[in-house]
Amino acid sequence: MSRESRVLVWALRVWALVSIMLSLAAPLLREENAWGLWPATHMPAGWRWALALSAAGLAFFGDRIPTGWPAVIWARLPWGRLAEGLSPRRRANALRLGIALAALLPFYLFRLRHLRWGDAYILIHAIPHPQAQLTYTWQAPLDLFLHAKAWALGHRLFGWPDPTPIYWLISALAGGVFVWTLLGLMGWLGQDRAERGVIGGLVLGLGLMQLFFGYIENYSLMTVGVLIYISLALRAQRGEVALIWPATALALTHALHPSTIVLAPSLLYLAWRAPSRLLGSEVGDCFGPNDGPRNDAARGIFRIGRGMRTILQLAIPYLFVFAGIVALMTAGGHGLAALLGADAPGGGDRNWFVPLFQTRTRWEHYTMFSLGHLSDILNEQLLVAPAVWPGFVLAALLARRRLPWRDGTFRLLLAMALLYLLLTLTWNPDYGGQRDWDLFAPAALPAAILCGYTLVHALPERAALRAAGWALIAAQAFHTMLWIYQNTLPWAPK
Repeated sequence: MSRESRVLVWALRVWALVSIMLSLAAPLLREENAWGLWPATHMPAGWRWALALSAAGLAFFGDRIPTGWPAVIWARLPWGRLAEGLSPRRRANALRLGIALAALLPFYLFRLRHLRWGDAYILIHAIPHPQAQLTYTWQAPLDLFLHAKAWALGHRLFGWPDPTPIYWLISALAGGVFVWTLLGLMGWLGQDRAERGVIGGLVLGLGLMQLFFGYIENYSLMTVGVLIYISLALRAQRGEVALIWPATALALTHALHPSTIVLAPSLLYLAWRAPSRLLGSEVGDCFGPNDGPRNDAARGIFRIGRGMRTILQLAIPYLFVFAGIVALMTAGGHGLAALLGADAPGGGDRNWFVPLFQTRTRWEHYTMFSLGHLSDILNEQLLVAPAVWPGFVLAALLARRRLPWRDGTFRLLLAMALLYLLLTLTWNPDYGGQRDWDLFAPAALPAAILCGYTLVHALPERAALRAAGWALIAAQAFHTMLWIYQNTLPWAPK
């Protein structure tokens, strides 16, 4: 292991240990000041310390664990024995499907047991309310419609009095799709087991995984949509799929929750960069370099045609999805007038962003440059992704020369991560950072993939990469296990 790699690995281990110790110190802090660490206070002290020591041990010595044990376990399972006669590709698909299906069990068993976060209380009581019958809203048009209609069916078939079972089921199923999609992306991005493990482990250890443990809100399906978009966008960037497919995935994700519009500039960036890269080879194949002005004109026509095709691949999915959502909402008596009126973006006061210098409504909790705002940002990161941005920043500082700054995949992931981070820094949380944690949680998804992809290049030695991966994943998983445990407990308002 080179000196540069050793320094980075030990820096990541130190941060992992610091983040674990912060959670252990949570009982000494006030919840409103350290809500990102507060889940630790809900777990019995003995279990909390045992879990912390295990995480610290893995952070420092996990790389010494043999790497082949998952394959050994898989081979001994009935499904694994059945897959032995399949081709390598079919065996990989069977493993991917088996893991995704197995994930459904913990997603449902350890589901959320309260209505504290976000709009959960409103959704559970307003959807079945005899006067309200909440089904249409521009705040999450397709997500709410699907949940409301699924509850209506469940009510007729099983007599469910409210949509809690529907949210539990759809959240867990979304988690299965998320895991299945992530495994495919890991296999595509990672060149070997170590690379795939680091990228996938950083994502699976995120606090946003709570969204798949029976979560009651409008963010489970859209988070799956974000991951599908990332996967398709990266493939389109390398010319493996047409631009229309990531455009369609992102347009549908907007329909699930409009906050994902923050990723639209990354799609424009993809459209700007990918065609220019593909154009060079195609033009070179069709026209020689010195064929005169006639071929110069032909090249110009070719570029115009390519540009029009790119515009159509972006515009058609957006036009169809937007027209479909407008038709759906209009049919429910909640058309464009509602979008411009009662359902206008911005929450209770229709103010989109954190105010710069002065709060004016009860929905604004602090100004942009206040300690309260900084506290919420830090707590959000500690709750959802304590290892991601620190890991990326440390890699950028300590292994800057190794980072693939000119790599298209790296740049696209960086654009996605920074766009979503911008939303986290500027958007105003109506309920405050703690209750609106889920609004900002999906921002950690492109950042985690970026961090994993960065470490793959910053630590080319397999031993160093495994050591760094164990450090960050163990610390992050420790926080997420505390968070999921907290939400399996009933919540009594103070």
